Amino acid sequence: MGKLKVLIVDDEHLIRNLIRMRIDWESQGLIIVGEASNAHEAMDMVDELRPDIIFTDIYMPYINGIEFSGKVLEKYPDIKIVVVTGHDEFEYAQQSIKIGISDFILKPIHASDLLHVTAKLTQKIYEERTRNQELERLKKDLERNFPYLREKFLYQWLEGALSKEEIHEKAEYFKLPVFFSGGTYQIAVIEISPISEKQTEEQLILLGMECRNKIETFYKDDSRVMIIPDTRNQMVIISFSQTTHLVSDCESIQATLLKSYKCLVNIGIGRRRDKMQEAHLGYQEACRAIHYKAFVGHNQVVCFEDIVDNREEYYRSNPELLQQLQFCISVGSSERATEILEQIFNVSFSGVSQFRMAAMDVITECQRAAMEQQIEDEQAQNAETLVSILTADNLPELMNILERYVLYVCQTIHSKFQTKEGNLISQVKEYLENHMSDPQVGLASTAAAFFISPGHLGRLMKKETGQTFVEYLTHVRMKRAENLLKTTDLKGYEVGEQVGIPDPHYFSVLFKKTTGRSMNEYRNGK
Repeated sequence: MGKLKVLIVDDEHLIRNLIRMRIDWESQGLIIVGEASNAHEAMDMVDELRPDIIFTDIYMPYINGIEFSGKVLEKYPDIKIVVVTGHDEFEYAQQSIKIGISDFILKPIHASDLLHVTAKLTQKIYEERTRNQELERLKKDLERNFPYLREKFLYQWLEGALSKEEIHEKAEYFKLPVFFSGGTYQIAVIEISPISEKQTEEQLILLGMECRNKIETFYKDDSRVMIIPDTRNQMVIISFSQTTHLVSDCESIQATLLKSYKCLVNIGIGRRRDKMQEAHLGYQEACRAIHYKAFVGHNQVVCFEDIVDNREEYYRSNPELLQQLQFCISVGSSERATEILEQIFNVSFSGVSQFRMAAMDVITECQRAAMEQQIEDEQAQNAETLVSILTADNLPELMNILERYVLYVCQTIHSKFQTKEGNLISQVKEYLENHMSDPQVGLASTAAAFFISPGHLGRLMKKETGQTFVEYLTHVRMKRAENLLKTTDLKGYEVGEQVGIPDPHYFSVLFKKTTGRSMNEYRNGK
């Protein structure tokens, strides 16, 4: 990126010359490409030279600096404009903020002010250009990632995250005519897992890729069938075909995969649907059918309608309650999780198999919460719970097993949170001690450094220290300032710079407000 171009506009030759001679522009990565004595002349130069930064006086003949700035920014919004103003004009100059003026410089003009403004604007221009280049790159990435985005839409559709209007809009964008055919569709989910636990992550990824290729090859001539992976490393088949028998297809696919690879293949199939906004129900049914492997064993093709006795009232999942349950477990809220568990089972079951299905839903949510929080020893406990469920023959016994399991996962996650939060705040405190001299350090930048949200960090700081983030940072800075005043001969403004408060006046006011004494009084022991 070449040198940035600067235009100086002022009706006084001495002021223009002063601005030009005050600093070494080229060493700042800048070059003065022109000077103008009035706005008319300057406007022509702007059109011709397209400067990156303009320094302009307020009072000039014909058109004042603020009107001139407005015309420039309306035509070239990327240009940065600095208004040169006196103290008596400053209130008037502040009005120009509304039209997008980048900064102000007060007369008399000091080299330090010029350097500060040019450095800030140069960085901002480079950041904007980098961002624009990044946007162009992202546009190209969008074209390359079109197939992935199409899969993402299909998954959102399966999750029930889209309205009817959004489904039709996105289906049209991704050129999926089957969504408008008016027929029915059916969803199957294929879970592929290794026989041996000794397989490496790379081997598992290759197994998934190879199996997907087999499935796609099976349907290569049928444009009414789509295959996508979901977030659980399962393959989802969405069939809009009215002539294909999905159960037979899945049995053939399963036989092919078992013959080709050393793996376990469990397939669940949901019921046919005719409304596009009900895809999440068919997907949930297929996933629940897969969970039935706990009762029928591995390498089975299970249809949801086969595990439901249509002659009796059967258990229906309550997605809202299950989502609430997972959330409460994820945040370690034992009491609330137990209450929701009772609500889930507050229905009339037609038999043991029905409340076992409800139990599988609960265990699935526990597993998800444990996986999200990376609870390593949960799997052994989960296996024991599954065995207990298979042997339980009454609801009170099952409820007791589930409640113990839910409480176990909640308490494990809660303990991990407490340890993690304590460690995090210790790290944040150390970070602030090491970076307090940076004026840019704040809640947002610190949160970004630890990959958490500013709101979450603020709440943790208040909980752990009894102070807000700003209060704690100010306390740390003032303690360092007190130490520097006691142990060094640094001047007041130098102490302020050392603790990340470069504005001498603000630092002086803040120090006195915090300690009750001025810096001189503090240093002299008064």
